Amino acid sequence: MKPNSNCFSLRPATREEASLFYSDDQTDRSLGTVGHVRMDFGSSGKGFYHTWWPHNGDRFNTPEFKEALQQFVDAVREDGPLKDLPSMGQFCRQNGGAITEDGRSYGYLAEMGDYRFCLRCTPSPGEYQCYLYCYDLRQQTLDRPVGRVSFANGEYMEFTAPQDYLRTIREELPTKDGTGFRFETLTDDPAVRKAVDDMVYDLYGEENPRPLADYIARHGQEMGGQQM
Repeated sequence: MKPNSNCFSLRPATREEASLFYSDDQTDRSLGTVGHVRMDFGSSGKGFYHTWWPHNGDRFNTPEFKEALQQFVDAVREDGPLKDLPSMGQFCRQNGGAITEDGRSYGYLAEMGDYRFCLRCTPSPGEYQCYLYCYDLRQQTLDRPVGRVSFANGEYMEFTAPQDYLRTIREELPTKDGTGFRFETLTDDPAVRKAVDDMVYDLYGEENPRPLADYIARHGQEMGGQQM
């Protein structure tokens, strides 16, 4: 099996993506982690044993996901790194993708529809040779932060709900000189960005000269976040 197949592209991971191949309770929600599968080939190197570990209370483990997972596993078992232990070793040597300093484990990513599969391969006898981490990309969009705020004392908050982010700016902006309050708007939502600008202008006794239509027209062009 080459890194490309007829239903998905399986590419080697970079070192910067290594965290996607391990469990992390703190990022499960924002990454939309469905769960992970632990696999090994048994003592013969030709078997296939697996255990499912749910994440996020197993609430993303839908029939749609199960179908996508089955298709992915079937494909990489038929002619890929999950065929058997020798095939995994050969695949890793040919395609690279080492994600550990010692070069013993390799990572490969694939996206199928709304799901991302992160396959961690350790082609060594006598241990679990594979962990497959599964992510729901739709949940990543839902939980994407709209903004973050910080204070001089080191306190830091990130918001996924626009109303909470705007309320915090409204309450804290007037005291910024004493608290070191700073904010950064991460969303491109025109209404949120205008509301933030409205509050900044109002702080200095001015009115925002830009109508909402101006923000809508520029939607997608302003890639940088608002900061103060």
